[in-house]
Amino acid sequence: MLVRAENQVEKGSTWQNPEPPTDLRVMEKDRDNCPFYSKTGACRFGDRCSRKHNFPTSSPTLLIRSMFTTFGMEQCRRDDYDPDASLEYSEEETYQQFLDFYEDVLPEFRNVGKVVQFKVSCNMEPHLRGNVYVQYQSEEECQAARSLFNGRWYAGRQLQCEFCPVTRWKMAICGKIQRDPPPVVPLLCKGAFLGGNHLLKG
Repeated sequence: MLVRAENQVEKGSTWQNPEPPTDLRVMEKDRDNCPFYSKTGACRFGDRCSRKHNFPTSSPTLLIRSMFTTFGMEQCRRDDYDPDASLEYSEEETYQQFLDFYEDVLPEFRNVGKVVQFKVSCNMEPHLRGNVYVQYQSEEECQAARSLFNGRWYAGRQLQCEFCPVTRWKMAICGKIQRDPPPVVPLLCKGAFLGGNHLLKG
């Protein structure tokens, strides 16, 4: 390719960068809608995002923002600019806190309907940190859950429930975590800053 470029320059023709291959594994086809919101139901830019967030009016998946919290997450919340703020807390401690949380809240969600997926984000990025995803068998069950839980209080916080566009979880989870799953629970990786979700699942 370099030789071809040099030949074109010597002949006086204009050099242009080659077109990208059409068989790339990841290609962004939709330039109007926010890919981060579509994949995770959250975007680090929020209302300032230059792309559209298509908020669903109904969905089988319920998103409760920042419902799950740990000591490490609270430390990061106090200092969002220090990526090492939570490293003094072990992954085993975080996982045990998740198990306690799981046993505490999942029965409440199951009282509304059949829970197909229950996932918790342990990504330290503010827009993903502690988000809880509850996927029901039907949109009607999810609507009932939103009506029941939105505005309720849990662990000193008022719950913010919304319908989430995520129904396929492979796209929502950080690629590095999928390729190299940790033995206990993922906390941080460079993918965190690209919008990939680190999920604990029940």
